[in-house]
Amino acid sequence: MILVTAATPFETAWISSQLVRPRPVAIGKFTALRGRLGTVPVHIFHLGVGKTNAAHGATLLLENFSPGLMLLIGCGGAYRKSGLIPGDLAMASEEIFGDEGVITPEGWRSTRFLKLPLLRKGNQIFYNTFKTDKKVLNKARKILKRFNPKTGPFVTISEASGTQARADEMENRFSGICENMEGAAVAQLCTLYDRPFIEIRGISNLVKDRNKKEWDLSAASGVCQQAAMEIITSWQEDR
Repeated sequence: MILVTAATPFETAWISSQLVRPRPVAIGKFTALRGRLGTVPVHIFHLGVGKTNAAHGATLLLENFSPGLMLLIGCGGAYRKSGLIPGDLAMASEEIFGDEGVITPEGWRSTRFLKLPLLRKGNQIFYNTFKTDKKVLNKARKILKRFNPKTGPFVTISEASGTQARADEMENRFSGICENMEGAAVAQLCTLYDRPFIEIRGISNLVKDRNKKEWDLSAASGVCQQAAMEIITSWQEDR
């Protein structure tokens, strides 16, 4: 089984329409859509916007299922040094909590500076960063070869960057390629539950002074869902 998650229904509308024998399934106080894509059983679930909703939704899913893959899809903003433009596809090599930490007179410092891990798992200690498993990442990259995704660090924040100064600050702090509001929370929960995780996002805009006239949400959502379909229908065959 593959769990397909996104913040909003807009980001899954096309792939949901491709489901064979779709039917609603109650999960906690929410509803997922169950069906098949090709021969693969799939659940599509909308997490809601932001880290709290993402963590809650991911917990519900992981408590009820043991997926072969948790696939997080949607739209994201690209930092300008990434070389990404609207309509491109990006894939997370790691997810970073961008605003967990502390602001000091010397600037921002991470949870490592505070000696406050976000997760302890056995002998492993995790601070702001949750890496995608290399084998899982390489498998996804191979499947998505024709989409030529840019792979690199994603930054998850609560307050989206709406100025060039803030965008540059976040990009320089983490060497990130893509900004979003949910990914790190899902990555943390998948790490806790030891389930494979992939995050892909279509680029809707550059992260700079906010100007929605320059955004292309449809192109971003479209390329991401097409790539998601490729992963889903090829995942088992590529084992």
